[in-house]
Amino acid sequence: MNAPQPLLQFDGVICRFGAVTAVGGVTCAIAPGSFVAMVGASGSGKSTLLKTVNTLVAPTAGRVLFGGEDVSTLPPARLRRRVGYVFQGIGLFPHFSVAENIAIGPRLTGEKLPPERIAELLALVELDPAMARRMPDELSGGQRQRVGVARALAGEPELLIM
Repeated sequence: MNAPQPLLQFDGVICRFGAVTAVGGVTCAIAPGSFVAMVGASGSGKSTLLKTVNTLVAPTAGRVLFGGEDVSTLPPARLRRRVGYVFQGIGLFPHFSVAENIAIGPRLTGEKLPPERIAELLALVELDPAMARRMPDELSGGQRQRVGVARALAGEPELLIM
């Protein structure tokens, strides 16, 4: 019986910035539906490796396959619609309401996220749907992080990177 194709595969990924090797040859395969935690010291290359998935960082060597396709050959906009990304610094737009922040991804692709879906996403991250009208500066840090997760899930990505 054949094993399912990995959803995400790092094949000898190396990332160098001048004399600094940030990622030193990562090879691993991640199956669809799995949950993987990457643990390491600050500065050990975790974020750099994850940024290779959506081509924010290009590997110096090796390749990243998503659904069997080399990410470097995929149109970035199409690839990024398939990957939800929760930034470490959250990255909410301060002049947008919570609802507008959640809906920004679908909006950029020409879709309108209905209020019911925004309420559903807020409930999924255990926030009161009434928070949709609030501005990011009215939220605690933890609430902002949850809005970031809801935003990443809004486009129904195949992969969620946090």
